[in-house]
Amino acid sequence: ASSSSSQHPLLGKTFLEFGAGAGVPSWTALNCGARVVCTDQAVTDRVRCMAESAHLNYEEMANEFAKDDERLIYAAKAKVCPYDWGSSIDEISQALGDTEERFDVIVAADCVFKPWLHEALLSSIDMALSPTGIAYLPFGLHGNTADED
Repeated sequence: ASSSSSQHPLLGKTFLEFGAGAGVPSWTALNCGARVVCTDQAVTDRVRCMAESAHLNYEEMANEFAKDDERLIYAAKAKVCPYDWGSSIDEISQALGDTEERFDVIVAADCVFKPWLHEALLSSIDMALSPTGIAYLPFGLHGNTADED
């Protein structure tokens, strides 16, 4: 890998994804060198899907990057955690090591189409986001509620 790609702005940043599904934002961040925690509901198939995706992405990176590349070192430590919005963040805040972490970047892609879950999601973001962090909530309207809601 080139030295310019190893200097990505996400290199070494803590990255948390809520409502990940297959975790595409997480694995993109992982390849850029972020320290990733990928979460979704505590549903066995969802957690297994995220874990399999994490493993496959790590294997691909191991084939492409030098063993001492920081991105690969961080990728080996990526975590997948079940998490229900609004609950304690203890497990996810300690997933990257022994100390509690707050996250530099939080992504909740396409997670706001259920207005009745907004409060729980915002509570989780508030608990997990570092004071200098940023949260991205890209979304599309799903037609299940009035647009103004």
